[in-house]
Amino acid sequence: MVCKKDKIKLKILDHKDVNLIQKLQKISEENTWTKASLIHLFKEGSGSGFILFKGREAAGYIIVRILQDELEVLSFGVSPRYRRMGLGSMLFKEIEKCIIINKKNRLFLEVNNNNNQAKDFYSSMGLKKIKILKKYYKTDGGQEDGLMLSKFYI
Repeated sequence: MVCKKDKIKLKILDHKDVNLIQKLQKISEENTWTKASLIHLFKEGSGSGFILFKGREAAGYIIVRILQDELEVLSFGVSPRYRRMGLGSMLFKEIEKCIIINKKNRLFLEVNNNNNQAKDFYSSMGLKKIKILKKYYKTDGGQEDGLMLSKFYI
């Protein structure tokens, strides 16, 4: 199922959106950042991103930071209620437009090696595995490997 674009709104993230971001992180089963960390990222760090609304409801987000000539995805999630509708792709493609406009060389991110749904999504967006990050993620059961994924634009 694909959402109709006329019911979709993208908003550039700023420090006033921290409560919405935390709510989306929680329901998307992403690591929830503290308010202080998010505010610092947007006010004093090089943080940016988008929040996507379906009607009046916040449905997804993407948080990135700019590092010289590249961009790192720090957190990305879509509410389970709105998954498999193309919203994640919309968010990701919006970030890709920013990469191209700002002439950045590459995008990179880390993902849990056991998160097959996320790995499949990133692969569909053209990201490639760069390296395995041994014992990168702490879990209740110990530690799990991560993957660094990347996509080049220039």
